[in-house]
Amino acid sequence: MFRRKTGGVSAAETAARTVQAAGQKFAGERGGRAANKVTSALGLGRISYCNKPNCHDCN
Repeated sequence: MFRRKTGGVSAAETAARTVQAAGQKFAGERGGRAANKVTSALGLGRISYCNKPNCHDCN
């Protein structure tokens, strides 16, 4: 009946991106940096963005 997804984003990346988005929404760039510290300490990884306006990975 129910199938597990075999590809896509891991649960750790989803959690890290969710915390990153919440941090940026509530506190801007400082919140994003704080979220990276929290997710890194929890072993979920870090989310980083470059400053290139045409970057396909970041935009």
